[in-house]
Amino acid sequence: MIPDTVFDKIDEESLPEKLILLRGNAIISVMVTQTDFRVRYSETDGQRRAHHSHYPVWFEMGRADFCRQAGFDYKNLEDTGFYLVVARLECQYKAPLEYDDLVRIETRLVSLSRKLMTFEYRVINISQKEALAGEGKTVLVCIDRQGRPASLPSDVTGRLQDCITPSGGKLHASIPGG
Repeated sequence: MIPDTVFDKIDEESLPEKLILLRGNAIISVMVTQTDFRVRYSETDGQRRAHHSHYPVWFEMGRADFCRQAGFDYKNLEDTGFYLVVARLECQYKAPLEYDDLVRIETRLVSLSRKLMTFEYRVINISQKEALAGEGKTVLVCIDRQGRPASLPSDVTGRLQDCITPSGGKLHASIPGG
């Protein structure tokens, strides 16, 4: 039997797009994407701090990058008559972001069902020693052209199934015996 993987902090910059973890006899595939950008002046308020209304837009940037890296083309999904709409959005602000800060959105898919998918996000301020600036979560529901809930096409769930990372906070891992 393979020993349980011990979860301990690792250097997240060195993570590949997909990381394989061992837990007991199970192999767990982990996918976390990173989307880097700078806070633009138009995204700030009168104090030159990022306005809270931009976090959902940044989550969408991270989610779109995640889907692209997973081989899922949202535009093609729409062309077939299916859409993903945000049914729930959560955002917790931890520290301010300011004009021209270098920011990283870490995105992971934490659950997937026939009609729903849930993403979690971490907002990292790279300019401030990689301080956690915020965390978020979105639940998306698949709908058809008439706006009714619909099952995701099987090719979409097939591509995304291997990209699910269970929820539970930061990604931590260490190699057994390492």
